Amino acid sequence: MMVRTKIFVKEDMKMLYTEKEKHEIERVKEVFAEHLRQSPDFELLWSDKVGYVWLTIGVNPVYVDTGIRIESAADLCGKCLDDVATDVLYMTGNDHALEAADPLELAEIKRLWEPYINQLPDYAYLCKDLLNGKM
Repeated sequence: MMVRTKIFVKEDMKMLYTEKEKHEIERVKEVFAEHLRQSPDFELLWSDKVGYVWLTIGVNPVYVDTGIRIESAADLCGKCLDDVATDVLYMTGNDHALEAADPLELAEIKRLWEPYINQLPDYAYLCKDLLNGKM
């Protein structure tokens, strides 16, 4: 039986994330903590086998769908920012891609992104990438 001393090490001793990467993912996770907690559309889970997993879920009706491995802090931040933007599109009743958002939707998306980006300024470029359909 193998005894693990670090939660971010695989059995073959290859790192899932470096300590720095894991710390940065945790920092992004903390900034988005309330959004992550209240979202009915996904769950962020830890797996000793693959690291963080972004799991698409539904609560009404209950279902579990796609799981995607979080590769980096930027990956997690991008997924969270995209989810915030998607919430705005759902609220406005529009069924279109983020890059097709109208000026009012864009203003609301940017307003909701601001508190997160103020805490994570290194990831501000993700907002432009999302709005340009690059993610």
